[in-house]
Amino acid sequence: MKRRLYPLVLAFLLAPTLAQEGKALYGQFCAGCHGAEAQGIPGAIPPLAGNPRALDETHVVQVVRQGLSGPLEVGGVTYNGVMPPMPQVSEAQARAIAQYLKGLSGAEPQGPAPVATQGDPALGRALYLGQRPLQNGGAPCQACHTVAGLGFLGGGSLGKDLTDAAKRLGGEAGLTALLTNPAFPVMREAYKGKPLTEAEAAALAAFLVQVSQETPRPSSLYLGRFLVAGVFLLGLLLIYQAAVWQLRPKSLAERIRSQLRR
Repeated sequence: MKRRLYPLVLAFLLAPTLAQEGKALYGQFCAGCHGAEAQGIPGAIPPLAGNPRALDETHVVQVVRQGLSGPLEVGGVTYNGVMPPMPQVSEAQARAIAQYLKGLSGAEPQGPAPVATQGDPALGRALYLGQRPLQNGGAPCQACHTVAGLGFLGGGSLGKDLTDAAKRLGGEAGLTALLTNPAFPVMREAYKGKPLTEAEAAALAAFLVQVSQETPRPSSLYLGRFLVAGVFLLGLLLIYQAAVWQLRPKSLAERIRSQLRR
């Protein structure tokens, strides 16, 4: 009988420690989007405090590590965004976060929900293209991502196409939260020590919302641009080879023929 009680006593003693660790992990991985008090962003990111789903530890662990996409309803509000998976969070860490959320689920969210900062799409476009450098020295978005019809060759291919990012990731409020605290491992590493400012995140989010509302450009547009760029580079290569040929040291036979022509 005593042996059966040991695991229960151990779990009781460890619960506060797990919750404390979970609070720190929540602040590191979750607070950027769901808020410091887990209040969420109305219409964009669901709250976790007072959310019955946060009581299910297995569900929380699965969502943290595998992600989740809408639509889902919390407190009578429907959310239709996408939470990206965070495989960098271990199962033990995810369980600690779940323990912390259990303590919040019995209470109403504290404090008012944050009001999303309205961004300037024109500034966001300049930041995306790198025409205006990011304040903390991060790389411009176009280095890894593409947006339909923007830029001569469209942009990088390392990251996902961001043309419909606003529709996939919760609109302007959701994008601003994700850009402020990236959940994607590659992006988190790329901007480690070089975070976007709140104004930059809001501007980029506003730009991506604007892009998502525009008429998509045909993929053949980039094929034509690649052909034009290829012809241009080929011409430069031919000019370079002609210049190198003219400047090369002439052979004895060529010098003799040149003297005879004179």
